[in-house]
Amino acid sequence: MLKFQVFDGDRPAKAWPLRNSYLIGADGNAVRAEITLKDGIITAEKREAGTAALALQHQVGDLGELTIQTCLLPERDEPYLLVLELARHRLMTLYTKLEDWGMFELADDHPVTRRSLHARERFIEALCIQHEEPARACRLAHECLVAAVDGTEELALAHAELLLNRRKSTGSLPKSPIGCGVTIEHNDDRLKNGIHANFDYVQLPIPWKMVAPEENEYHWDRMDDWAQWAGHLHLPVVAGPVISFEPSCLPDWLYIWEHDYDTVRDLIYEHIEKVVSRYRNIVTMWNIVSGLHVNSHFTFSFEQLMDLTRMATMLVKKIQPHAQVMVEVRQPFGEYYAHNARSIPPMMYADLILQSAIAFDAFGLRLPMGQAVQGQYTRDLMQVSALFDQFAHFGKPLYLTVSTPSEPVTSMMIADPLSEDPVDDVSGYWRRPWSQVVQSRWAEAVFQIAISKPYVEAIAWQDLIDYPNIELPLSGLLDEEIRIKDSFRKVVGFRKNLRQIEAHSGGPHTDPNPPAENGAGI
Repeated sequence: MLKFQVFDGDRPAKAWPLRNSYLIGADGNAVRAEITLKDGIITAEKREAGTAALALQHQVGDLGELTIQTCLLPERDEPYLLVLELARHRLMTLYTKLEDWGMFELADDHPVTRRSLHARERFIEALCIQHEEPARACRLAHECLVAAVDGTEELALAHAELLLNRRKSTGSLPKSPIGCGVTIEHNDDRLKNGIHANFDYVQLPIPWKMVAPEENEYHWDRMDDWAQWAGHLHLPVVAGPVISFEPSCLPDWLYIWEHDYDTVRDLIYEHIEKVVSRYRNIVTMWNIVSGLHVNSHFTFSFEQLMDLTRMATMLVKKIQPHAQVMVEVRQPFGEYYAHNARSIPPMMYADLILQSAIAFDAFGLRLPMGQAVQGQYTRDLMQVSALFDQFAHFGKPLYLTVSTPSEPVTSMMIADPLSEDPVDDVSGYWRRPWSQVVQSRWAEAVFQIAISKPYVEAIAWQDLIDYPNIELPLSGLLDEEIRIKDSFRKVVGFRKNLRQIEAHSGGPHTDPNPPAENGAGI
């Protein structure tokens, strides 16, 4: 059992939000536990022995409301001070990344240096008085936490700038780095013109639920329209996910067979065969399976999930031998594993498909953020950068899909179980509550961090336009009236800068038809 003391001013807190709270084990995977609050003490009753860290959503001053964690801690009778342990972990992350990235030689007046010194001073002060004055120690630890989180974000951006300049100078920028996702229901010519003018590739979803609403009854018209358009313009297409067990993707009739693995496997085989055969002359890369490791809707075993992954990738290679095949990871921070014993932790799944010699070419990583549903709670820039780095040692290119909302997702307002009042922004937020300005600045930062990584091949915004039933509401680069948001300008401007550098250097990816500025064509 782990216990953490929390304060409201000078008194033990009677209420404390436990949103997105879970334990993390020594192996980095989520641990099943019951987490409760009583009399100012958060108690985490875990089912496994050993050290663990507590992760939960926490207000970090003006930096936002973020899901952050403590260090790994042994069990003890005396409660830990929660804020002190959150600060300890973030300060450790700051120094660890300085060492990993070889950035200890930063100038004394660099923002990272100044914030790290301030954070260290406050941490030492808090550490010295934690037993005599725990409430004051928490206030000092909070100052440390704010400075340390700010310092790690500054470090992530400074490291990204360094690596991006290196990729630019060596001519190693990806050929088609910036893409966007579309919905096949919206095929307005203005959207198509805007995509062609402002993006390097298009992500074309293939929702089984929409393509085959009835068993053995396929409706190809909408897919064909997008595919023919992309093929005519020779625009690279990343198609899929072809197979995903998310309710928005699966047809209702498939649930009849949810406990019959052999039948489901046969139906998946037939579906992949039909889709890949139809579009094999147009699709550049297949996102063939997405999020199977989460396994939150069907009750398949570990062996069955691995078998589906293997079968799907082999079938694509058989039908279209020269196609690129992607396996996509969803909910990459892995909190779902704390509640679902049938699931597979994300990094374990990635490692297992490599060890199993499954034939695929790239990992995909889907990271929507800003909605109070599992896997979409807000994280800071250092966590995002460190997450990308976890895929570096796999030796496979990484394709990213990201998104955040342009307004708080108020439709997801819920009641805090520890408060009688409804709580807004329960998903957390970055710097300020979500707005067009915050969305655009987050997009700019994450795109820079992503493209700076030498193993990242491309990054796409998940949805170009807002539409009903979108996975993350209000997350499009355009609103439903096809009006441009600030984030569209930032993404297009970032891509334009990359293309200008390539054209100036005379590299192999020079485009004789430069993209339209500020969304021209939409």
